[in-house]
Amino acid sequence: MTEIRPATPADADALCDVHMESWRVGYRGIFSDELLDSPAFEAHRRDIWRRELWRNDLGSEMFVAAVDGRVLGFGHAGPERMAADAEASGRGEVYGFYLHPAAWGTGIAAPLMQRCESKLRDDGFTFAVLTVLRDNPRARRFYERAGWLWTGETAVWPGPSFPGGPKCEPVDDVIYGRDLTAP
Repeated sequence: MTEIRPATPADADALCDVHMESWRVGYRGIFSDELLDSPAFEAHRRDIWRRELWRNDLGSEMFVAAVDGRVLGFGHAGPERMAADAEASGRGEVYGFYLHPAAWGTGIAAPLMQRCESKLRDDGFTFAVLTVLRDNPRARRFYERAGWLWTGETAVWPGPSFPGGPKCEPVDDVIYGRDLTAP
């Protein structure tokens, strides 16, 4: 049975597992194997998840998708952070949306995204944005099927970094938008 619910501190390790495995499979060839397979990278990410830094985002909420009690995905949504003047933008944002590769194609992504969108609607947003790596066709197809459209905007992300880790080359992002008043 699939359950979509707010994340709790007890979910930190499961959230990190989803995040790391989705990166290792989905971003292979975009980021170096040295980075993706680095125990130090995983330790750094696990520390961040355990410190619950995502819980400090005012007005945001992290949701998990669990199947038979196992966390297999998460979506994090709230007020837009990527705008130059986020308070004035009046838009919502899906900050992160990841599924464990074992859950790809199972159908749990759609209700998880719907929950993120419902949260943004409930908060009064009529439009939302998200960024996705330009070279991530699987994610882009999902977002487009879910009603998100490329806005024509792009951004450059410097890539992940952590103390003592390999330097990453910047990667191109594309920005997707969604009219939250449309079905």
